[in-house]
Amino acid sequence: MLAVVVGAGGGIGGACARTLAQQYDAVLCVDRDLAAARRTAAEIDRAVALAADAGEVGFGRLVGDAAAAIGPVGCAVYAVAYEEHAPAVDLSRESLLRSLLIGPVGAFEFFRGLTPAPGASYIAIGSLHETQPFANCLGYNAAHGALGQVVRTLAHEWADRGIRVNAVVPGWIATPGEEDLYGAEQLAAAGRLLPLGRHGRPEEVAAAVGFLASEAAGYISGSFLTVDGALSSSLAQLRGV
Repeated sequence: MLAVVVGAGGGIGGACARTLAQQYDAVLCVDRDLAAARRTAAEIDRAVALAADAGEVGFGRLVGDAAAAIGPVGCAVYAVAYEEHAPAVDLSRESLLRSLLIGPVGAFEFFRGLTPAPGASYIAIGSLHETQPFANCLGYNAAHGALGQVVRTLAHEWADRGIRVNAVVPGWIATPGEEDLYGAEQLAAAGRLLPLGRHGRPEEVAAAVGFLASEAAGYISGSFLTVDGALSSSLAQLRGV
């Protein structure tokens, strides 16, 4: 049986691909950056790399056809998003639409294009931004709000097909992309201020994905498994306290 991971060239997606390789016969590693997908695939036995951009027309069909050539899909993970940090008043229409296209639209097209095995598990990597309106992230906030509804709707509509659809919701995870954005020193300093005194690791997010893909989660669908080290629970604080 096959696992498919979109965003397998990234920190979280790569960790998911490596984790699922322990549960499935083969892994299809999908990323718009073919070199990054190949690096992840090289770490896994029985892995195939595929270049595909979630923002392109025909994305779902391309990935679905490649997966079907390998075998029925037992698990599918969507781990890509587009995020621009800018005040809402300065956000361009194109940026907002790209966040929606890469996020909920891409996830839907990906899941719809697959040929599922019986009892297939589809998992979206969500975000605290679905429910927390962080400033300067309007496009990303809106996209994750819509992604949450994609997960809930597909879980509802596809239950009679035996497909389980869930989301894993990470907190602040230390990935190469975060280090590129903030710098190693600033990122480490920010981590010490988090409730558990550190950032999460991609492998911890992947462990949650592995659980939702397993038989132990066979009656879990339409759920959002938060892996944030109590970050969301600590956001409501009184000023000056």
